[in-house]
Amino acid sequence: MAGAEKRAMPDNTTDQSSKRRKGGGKWQKQQGNKAIIESGDWGVFVTCDMGREGKCIAEALDLFSQSVESAGSNSRGEDSGSDEDEGDIEAQIKKEIEGLKPGSAKPRQFQAIRMEMPCVTFIRFDKSIDPEKLVHEVCLDAHANPEKKRCRWVQRMTPVRSIRKTLSVDLEAFAKDILKPHFHSGGPPKKYAIRPTIRGNNKFNRDTVIKTIADVVGPEHSVDLKNYDLIILVHLIQNVVGISVAGNDYDKLKRYNLAELYSPTPKSQAPENSGF
Repeated sequence: MAGAEKRAMPDNTTDQSSKRRKGGGKWQKQQGNKAIIESGDWGVFVTCDMGREGKCIAEALDLFSQSVESAGSNSRGEDSGSDEDEGDIEAQIKKEIEGLKPGSAKPRQFQAIRMEMPCVTFIRFDKSIDPEKLVHEVCLDAHANPEKKRCRWVQRMTPVRSIRKTLSVDLEAFAKDILKPHFHSGGPPKKYAIRPTIRGNNKFNRDTVIKTIADVVGPEHSVDLKNYDLIILVHLIQNVVGISVAGNDYDKLKRYNLAELYSPTPKSQAPENSGF
């Protein structure tokens, strides 16, 4: 009888293992759904003080959203005349109704992607929004109106025109795609500088990056670290690399550092320029 009773007992071990597997699968699914940076993304790397990443993300998303909304309002104001006829109003109402229908949700303009290192976050932009242009406009506004102080936690913003994975990237080919409109599409020779930033990546070193980018630019353009026409920003962080091009006011705009634009560091304490 004792043996029969033992055989009749439910196999709790199998049941518990099944529950653990289900729980583990759920955890893995959540991890698998975590947003990651993909090749072809563009956007902005944003830095902040350690431990302030969450506040920085919320602040950056608000800042970019408000800037896009403001730019759109200005554009609509310039395009619209003083009188709106009935047809224009009807068209606007129809457009708003279409937007309320299921399946017509607007694409996400910005998406924050946390990095596996402190103090830095990537904000992915929708392809309809130019990260280089938006960051430049935000910094111009901060430079002209430092008393506004629209941000407390956001520090440096580094826009990237496109991103590649460092394990498979051909840096020379990637740079050619990004730099062609600026250096190889006609026009007079330009003075340029290169500013690489490398964090958590051992595949590339600073000298290699500078030489590769300089070779792509070509000898018809000259290097000028202080009085450049264009500055090439190469951002290598962990397993991704992004490239962008900024204008000759990049240093004037404190290298796109909002904290510096709102509360400038005295010149005697400011870091020296570095690059090529």
